[in-house]
Amino acid sequence: ANGAALVLHILGGIALPVLLAVMWTVAVATAVAFAATGDAGGRAAIRRNVVVGLVAGIVAVVIYDATKAALAQLDPSPYNPFEVTRIFGTLLVGASAPAAVIAVVGWGFHLMNGCTFAIAFTCLFGRNGDISKRRAVITGIIWGMFLETFQLLLYPGWLGVRFVDEFRRISFSAHVAFGLALGLLVPYGLRRLSPSAVDAE
Repeated sequence: ANGAALVLHILGGIALPVLLAVMWTVAVATAVAFAATGDAGGRAAIRRNVVVGLVAGIVAVVIYDATKAALAQLDPSPYNPFEVTRIFGTLLVGASAPAAVIAVVGWGFHLMNGCTFAIAFTCLFGRNGDISKRRAVITGIIWGMFLETFQLLLYPGWLGVRFVDEFRRISFSAHVAFGLALGLLVPYGLRRLSPSAVDAE
């Protein structure tokens, strides 16, 4: 929902809050429909995926941001890889809002993006943790590169990035770190919360 809303805003210029309201209404309605029509095992699996994806997403976003911060310190250019969070906040609450509110909302949206992408990864590729570490890591990195591709296609023109080479290097490395973290954390979390693991404890 977040990713689709952001892409539509960038391509179509529709207000981001409006798009988020529409996309999340559809997402919640879909989740409710799945819960109403699925069996207890299916609902339990969805809950596990959401919990594991959320926790893994929080950790992966911290790693993603730490990677960007470290690389930005090593780069002599004045490029600020976190400027986009201010833009997110401005789009959501308006330029006239206090700077602190813009910052909190912008960072909140950034974290929400990372967590929802992590939950999507968990649902699509987690396989209840029944996946080798090597395959999970490769799949996670590919997921990170998938997200990186969209960012490279959309962000430079949308944000008017002047330091494109720096943007690419930092963004690429950060998305690799994000995907690697998901590849390591998601299968572990799913195995820990699987019914057999819970019964064993």
